[in-house]
Amino acid sequence: MNRRRMVPWMVLALAASPALGQLESPLLSKVQLNLVNPGGKSLAMGGAFVSLADDATAALANPAGLTQLGSFQVGASGKAFSFEPSLRTDNFVQSGSSFVAASQDEYRPSGKTNELEFASIVAPLGKQVSLAVYRAVNLRYSLDASDLLGGNYRTYSVIPSAGGNFSTLDEQGGLDLRNELYGLSLAGRFGPVSVGAGVTLNKLRFDLTGGATGGAHLFRLNAADTRAGFDTAVSSSGTSGTRIGFVAGVRADLWQERRVAVGAVYRQSPTFDIDYAVRASGPGLGGASVSFSCGVNDVNIPNTGASACGTFHVPDDFSVGISGMVVPNLMIALEVQRIRYSQLNDGFVPLFVRREGATRAVAGGSSDDGTIPRIGVEYTLPFSSGTEVNLRAGYFREPAHGTRLQLYPDANADRRPDPGPPVELAPISQAYRTAFDGGEAENHVSFGLGASIARHLSIDVAADLSRSTKVFVLSAFYRF
Repeated sequence: MNRRRMVPWMVLALAASPALGQLESPLLSKVQLNLVNPGGKSLAMGGAFVSLADDATAALANPAGLTQLGSFQVGASGKAFSFEPSLRTDNFVQSGSSFVAASQDEYRPSGKTNELEFASIVAPLGKQVSLAVYRAVNLRYSLDASDLLGGNYRTYSVIPSAGGNFSTLDEQGGLDLRNELYGLSLAGRFGPVSVGAGVTLNKLRFDLTGGATGGAHLFRLNAADTRAGFDTAVSSSGTSGTRIGFVAGVRADLWQERRVAVGAVYRQSPTFDIDYAVRASGPGLGGASVSFSCGVNDVNIPNTGASACGTFHVPDDFSVGISGMVVPNLMIALEVQRIRYSQLNDGFVPLFVRREGATRAVAGGSSDDGTIPRIGVEYTLPFSSGTEVNLRAGYFREPAHGTRLQLYPDANADRRPDPGPPVELAPISQAYRTAFDGGEAENHVSFGLGASIARHLSIDVAADLSRSTKVFVLSAFYRF
């Protein structure tokens, strides 16, 4: 085996940076966000709701729509969310001084959550002004990878040409992310135009959970060079408490007879402080283990001066849409949403340093902001006594927004990528491009049924299906 071609790994502290986001974690790189507007009607119509905004979920979807609700209203919405992200692994064999990708494996861990995603009270303060207080969950992601290789996701494996131990990197554990918010929105109507705005109080849960064997979230390097395992255990917690965000929207009625309206909304989420606690053990530490946590520099790990403090930002988003009744009882809504997915990777945090000869490199991650086109239709079947049934369907295309990763030079050993292009350290660069592939775009098809009984009680059920996710919602609203 040509050991000079193998990449020695050295575990260091988390890099100091003004804004730290995504970790060097394949499991975390495929986080599925839950930024579709709450409620069964919106979900069934593909999320194309910003110009309609005609139930209590308008408090978050577009507060300007609250002026359409002429009476007190209470409501709640529950969501069941399941997903199976696609995780890929390269397996290499060494041939002389080079490496050949012998095979590629795909793993699909599963996650399921059930959540009261929205609850609200809407109160009119006169004919032209409405107020809403609400609670919502706009990020919910829980992944259990315990069924993968006994709790491990294998980022890569390398088989030396002369036999011996594999070189592998495994990640053991799962994720539990949740952002709960409490909001107050106020809207006013000025002729055909309504404007609304509100503040949100946000509380984040950000946990890297343990694997099948319990304990901390673990990265394990089995290095053929050392024929020994090097473990890096990482835990995290959000310490910033409650943070303030805001939502602002506008809506205008253009043609009353055909219910043609346009709307737009902007939602800003806060940045949360995250503390990481890291414990490294293995070769290079003299048989000892090293621990450090947020704000603590560990002098036993060379060339760090590092902090284990980080941040996490739920992405901001902006939507604009139009809706109208093209024929009697048939409503069509069109919308475009822009989501700042790149905020998930502001200041990517490298866990490892790679060296090959004179080249020292650290990882840098990135993801692209995304534009989501949405379309929804609703056909209304009216009955006597103010009762009606609504048949709904929708579609949207979610762009790829996972993390991509490259290795960048770190010649000055400050654990930040140097300016310039990435470097190739075979086979790790290729393995990481596979594990951190940026995800895939997905088509979502949605459908649902709504019923309004005697103009007081509305019940909505909806489903949204894609290749990797399934979402089901049940909502109920009562108008006094």
